[in-house]
Parts: sequence; C-alpha cells; structure tokens
Amino acid sequence: MRENIGTARFIKLNTRNGQMWQVQFDLDGMNRFLSDLSTKSLVTQEQEINDRFCLYPTQNFYTFLLIDQLDGRTWQVQWAKKIENRFVVPIK
Repeated sequence: MRENIGTARFIKLNTRNGQMWQVQFDLDGMNRFLSDLSTKSLVTQEQEINDRFCLYPTQNFYTFLLIDQLDGRTWQVQWAKKIENRFVVPIK
C-alpha cells in the first residue's frame, strides 16, 4: 500500500497472469475508483499458476516491479491518476 493525504492507493494483481488494476479509496467516499493498469495477460491460460506473479514496491512512490516467479521476467509498473502516465514495460 502507498499512502497519500486522505486517500490510499493499491495495485490489485492477478497473481496467475499478471493483470493489474489501480484501486483508490478514501474515508469520505469521494475519491474511490478501480481502473485498468494492465489487463493484458502476460502468459497463456495454460501457463497460469497461482502466485506466479509478485509486485514489489520501490523507493519511488509511483513505481513497482512485477516479477514472474517462474522465468524471472521483470516489468516496471507505473501507476498514476492520469491514464497517459500509467505504464507497464518489460525490463530486459
């Protein structure tokens, strides 16, 4: 979880296939939303395994690392309120 004044933000991860969504909520209910971060599956349905993908926070408030626990592939995950500032890119 990453905290901000009055709100909390999470990344919801499907650990089987790497799909992700941004989740934001607050106590007042004025800034609650669920939005797509990356809905593309990173493996085929036959390759899906529980807990295959894990997210790790970095020192940057907006950046996480997504790691495939089976083959070691790694992605930089950037969340943001504005869609144009969100991305998931492979680290090679």
